[in-house]
Amino acid sequence: MKIARKSTVKCFIGDTIIGGESDISIQSMTNSTTGDVERTVAQCKEIFNEGADYVRIAVPSMNDIDAIREISRQLNGAGIYNPLIADIHFNPKIAEALTSVVDKIRINPGNFTNETDFLDKKYEKEEYEKSLEETRSRVKPLIENCLRHGTAIRIGINHGSLSQRIISKFGNSPEAMANSAIEWIAICESYDFTNLVLSLKASNVHFMLESYFHLEKLMEARGKHYPLHIGVTEAGNGLEGRAKSAAGIGALLLQGLGDTIRVSLTENPVNEIVFGKKIVAAVEDIQSDFYTIDENRTLFYTHHEPDREKFIAEVAAISSYEHYKRALNDLKIANRFLSTAEIENMEKIVLQAVGIKIFFAEFISCPSCSRTQFDIEKVTAHVKEKFSSFRGVKIGIMGCVVNGPGEMADAHYGIVGYGKDRAAVYKGKQAISKSLPMEEALQLLEKTILLEKKNFGGEF
Repeated sequence: MKIARKSTVKCFIGDTIIGGESDISIQSMTNSTTGDVERTVAQCKEIFNEGADYVRIAVPSMNDIDAIREISRQLNGAGIYNPLIADIHFNPKIAEALTSVVDKIRINPGNFTNETDFLDKKYEKEEYEKSLEETRSRVKPLIENCLRHGTAIRIGINHGSLSQRIISKFGNSPEAMANSAIEWIAICESYDFTNLVLSLKASNVHFMLESYFHLEKLMEARGKHYPLHIGVTEAGNGLEGRAKSAAGIGALLLQGLGDTIRVSLTENPVNEIVFGKKIVAAVEDIQSDFYTIDENRTLFYTHHEPDREKFIAEVAAISSYEHYKRALNDLKIANRFLSTAEIENMEKIVLQAVGIKIFFAEFISCPSCSRTQFDIEKVTAHVKEKFSSFRGVKIGIMGCVVNGPGEMADAHYGIVGYGKDRAAVYKGKQAISKSLPMEEALQLLEKTILLEKKNFGGEF
């Protein structure tokens, strides 16, 4: 069955459309160095060949603009005309320059302001409006260029990089996420620009769901629904990352929300497309007779699906959807293709991904991009092996400082890339080291966690 979705305005991405009556599109992001044109072109080809509709490429500096232009030229020369999306942080001039090169610009509002002091600053009404007007003026050249070239914009709001201005008014909350989106809609509309897609990303599934549902209500009140890009950011890897992604994306799709998706895995980007398609297929296949909920609010899910990844997508999606509605207490699954041990492990993974029970450590790790200058897959595997049994501990493994410290702000500990094979170690929101060689950073992270192991369950 085709997923029934709420009607939105259309967003034109090159010769394609997001929203309106179009199918759900699936996208990923390269993790190669953008300046390495050969490798990035090869990776784009792999992602598109797997069935991606769009590929996003990070553009950290002005020096990468020519690389993006050459990447586009080579892909076109190979007969690949799928739209490219440029991912921009901090520098509006890069975004402005790329409007004639790519089909969509993704900007992060929290990194697109003139704010220099993000530490608990309070804004009085006049100061708030002044800051908002400064932001409006700052984005004007980008919008004008997008209008000139027919380039779309994704307003990509991340929980970890909300502006202090919006936090001062709404708190660090789903309401802040949604209202940030509304402010940016209003800014764009004031320049007669409506070729927009919106996203509200968070690593916490419940927080992410609340943000999107709140935004939907605000758009309903305004009488105009823009298309939504959905995903759980920094989901991690393995079955845990897949369950977390399906819990967020699947629950929204079941509510009729979501026009384009990105699964955020610390793995080969091709895997994001593979699993993204499985989430969509899982949501399409879920039937009411697959599950029941008893008087103790235990969800029983029975479906003999041989594909383990698709099955966990089904279970995570419906569990998250029902948990949001009625606060589940437990989950029991049945599938004749799974062993008893596999079933027990999958139940635990889904229960934790949805936020019902905690069995393991939680890892918040980014999927990497050209800003990452170390082997994040290797580092993530190392950290997971060391600390998976530390029940209840949250550890962030982040590729760079752009969103890293913010996205792992609710983690107990973290490691954040700062240059070539270097990282800083965090405890909570505070860095407890400067940039260190990666091996030293990992040793300090391990030492810091072990000193406080009494705070966490599991075997040590």
